[in-house]
Amino acid sequence: MKSNKIKYLAAVVALATSGSAFAAYTGTTGNSSVLFNAYESVSGYTFAWDTGLRKDDITASSSFSHNLAADANWNSFLSAVGASHVADIKWNLIAADTNSGSLDGDPISFLTTGAADGVPNGTRNAQLNSWVGNVNSYITAASSVGANGGQGAIDAPGFVGGNTYLHLKDGSADFASYEVAHGSNWNTKANFDTTAGLGESLSFYEITKNGTSNTAIVNAALLGTVTLSSAGELSVSPVPEAETWAMLLAGLALVGTIARRRSNSLS
Repeated sequence: MKSNKIKYLAAVVALATSGSAFAAYTGTTGNSSVLFNAYESVSGYTFAWDTGLRKDDITASSSFSHNLAADANWNSFLSAVGASHVADIKWNLIAADTNSGSLDGDPISFLTTGAADGVPNGTRNAQLNSWVGNVNSYITAASSVGANGGQGAIDAPGFVGGNTYLHLKDGSADFASYEVAHGSNWNTKANFDTTAGLGESLSFYEITKNGTSNTAIVNAALLGTVTLSSAGELSVSPVPEAETWAMLLAGLALVGTIARRRSNSLS
């Protein structure tokens, strides 16, 4: 692990989306911020970006993009990871409503990235119950260390004055590290991988409980696709609506007809 330990660095970054102010993400009150997370196990660094959007802002028609390459913390993260381990960086996009509904009337639910063919892949209600503790432990740990000695699960110091932070893992129990708190599968409580590497895409899902039985497989609604380019461009694309698919297929059929006619006229 590198000796030049950087605990938290705040950076004010121009946001390419609309949404609520950067309040650092708080799952216990419901409707958390949507967080982008990246980590690399060899260096031990975590980078996190509060998008400024809340969980309830995201629907199947949502789309936004953001250039991480313009963020000082992102560039510090890449530098700390080192060129030889950039390929080992893992990232995801998550949000949570971990309140039972007494505050905002919504059921417990989560946004998470995952493979197109892997969600929910057998993940059950009993496992989903553990996600609540995982996400809140991450928030609380990120809030209890850093600038001004802040405590509690609101306004994590890493985000105060900005919307990104860079954190170096400090031991195997450091839940301010995304690798420790969540890793690639909600800290072993999901039967799918939520992460991908630079230059790759993931599907974006809303996960909810399926009834009351602990053995029931969770509900997973596909919301869209999330892509992080190797240059640091993060984009979220919605699922095409049925009408869009119909138009696309009609267009392809028309192109095929024109191609056949041209081929016949040349023969």
